[in-house]
Amino acid sequence: MTQDLISVIIPIYNVEDYIRQCFDSLLNQTYQNFEVLMINDGSPDNSGSICQEYADRDSRFRYFEKENGGVSSARNLGIERSGGAYITFVDPDDWLDVTYLEILYTNLKKYDADVSVSTYKRFDMDKNCWYFHAYNRSNSIEIYTNKELLESLPFLATIDYSFFFSFVKLVDKKLLASIRFNENTMLAEDMEFWYKVYLKVNKVVFVNRDTYTYRIHSTSAANNLTIEKLKSSMQHRLAFIAILAARGINIESYVQDYIRHLYDVMAVIENQGLEADETLRWIREMMYLLTFKNEE
Repeated sequence: MTQDLISVIIPIYNVEDYIRQCFDSLLNQTYQNFEVLMINDGSPDNSGSICQEYADRDSRFRYFEKENGGVSSARNLGIERSGGAYITFVDPDDWLDVTYLEILYTNLKKYDADVSVSTYKRFDMDKNCWYFHAYNRSNSIEIYTNKELLESLPFLATIDYSFFFSFVKLVDKKLLASIRFNENTMLAEDMEFWYKVYLKVNKVVFVNRDTYTYRIHSTSAANNLTIEKLKSSMQHRLAFIAILAARGINIESYVQDYIRHLYDVMAVIENQGLEADETLRWIREMMYLLTFKNEE
């Protein structure tokens, strides 16, 4: 059986200590018909030299350099330069189980899906601790139609973020003809991207199996929150709810999930001592408008 080419897109920035492990995990894949697009986003460290080393060694590793524009612009360049029928995104400080590509591709083809999703585990470098996300250990398969997925996303978000992170997914490239990462989004740009993709899918297959290791360290984006990033996250979630409402989707569970998100943002602002009086005022206003009920 002919195997389709898979494009693996990796944005590169200040990851010289980690990318060899990431690249080697790709070389060890059981599914070998892939290309790796290494997009150097103006990294000032030695990452570029390491990328060039792998490009010289293996023609499947394709190296691109660009001015620093952020992770979204790097991924968008990868989409534009990709030659595969399917695309997966990998972060350069993470690494893959040897069956990562095989599991995503095999199940996508088997169930005639537009997107396949697996789950992941986390490794906290500072604490030397592992976290596992598969919500049961059965390696079960779940199939979602477009309507079923859109109705299930708030619940799925309570399990883990496999459906929303950029990684642990394989997507039919045809689905991305008019979809790109928002280069102005400063936090959770991957969630916004996948929300847009999920609006277009016909079918998604979820494989409840850890295939990817997400590395947590002191320079991870989640550890460098700012008011601007938090505001960006709140705004794009609200925009997605508005789109769902316009399409006639029941948004009650999304609204409740959004309110929980607002509480989480308030907690982050308080715990980190961020100056955010106007943002806190806006959050309280949103909570009031979303929970207020007119008297009949």
